[in-house]
Amino acid sequence: MKNQDNEPKKNNGKLKQNLFKKVKISFGVGIILIFLVVAASASGGYLLHLSNTSPEFCGSCHLMDENVNSYLTSNHLDNVHFQAGVECKECHDYSVGAEISSGVNFLLGNYSVSPNGELLKVQYDDQMCLDCHISYEFMGRATDYLFRNPHNNHNGELECRACHMSHEEQIDFCSSCHSNGGQRMIEDETTEREITY
Repeated sequence: MKNQDNEPKKNNGKLKQNLFKKVKISFGVGIILIFLVVAASASGGYLLHLSNTSPEFCGSCHLMDENVNSYLTSNHLDNVHFQAGVECKECHDYSVGAEISSGVNFLLGNYSVSPNGELLKVQYDDQMCLDCHISYEFMGRATDYLFRNPHNNHNGELECRACHMSHEEQIDFCSSCHSNGGQRMIEDETTEREITY
């Protein structure tokens, strides 16, 4: 009789040991999964932060060293924006999904370039500019001091890119018909006496 009474206790002990092992393994796997999720989230967050704040990071994948250098050091409109604290993604904004797709396309070599190996230019509508620069009327008032006001003229509301090129030299559109009238383009050098405060 004693042997029969002890046998259920032995089986019960083995069941408890097996259950305890399974709980330990499940707990360990759970901890590892949580760690992996936290690590992936932190890495993804860090990469997203870099893509939001570092033009050099963007340039590490995209074929745009020339644009990054222009943004950081040129005398073009992009550098004016850089000096004002405008970051790349305030104009070149992509959803996270589009960024991931872009990264995958880069790794697979699935992107188009010009004959000289540069990324194709992206065309934006005026709303991108007006998100910060408010309206044509606002810009007309802001540049009313100029001899010929390019933002309030007989041509009406020209597209911003008729004159303003982000990573290139600006276009003196008015001078294609009129004398410049002494107006200075962004790229024109200034002297101390020309700068008014």
